[in-house]
Amino acid sequence: MKFIGLLLFLAGIVSLLLEFTGANLVVLNWLDQFGETGSLAIRIGVTLLGGIIYYLRRHDD
Repeated sequence: MKFIGLLLFLAGIVSLLLEFTGANLVVLNWLDQFGETGSLAIRIGVTLLGGIIYYLRRHDD
């Protein structure tokens, strides 16, 4: 679970950085159909979810 949380967190961070620079991956184009606010909310939500999962499971080996 720790790995999944870290993966979600890093994917969210990369997605947010790309959004703010104006670039976008082809894989993430589907987020644009929710509008600017919806897209940003999904990206932030994935980042927070990944951070929470990683934090709660950080001692799992």
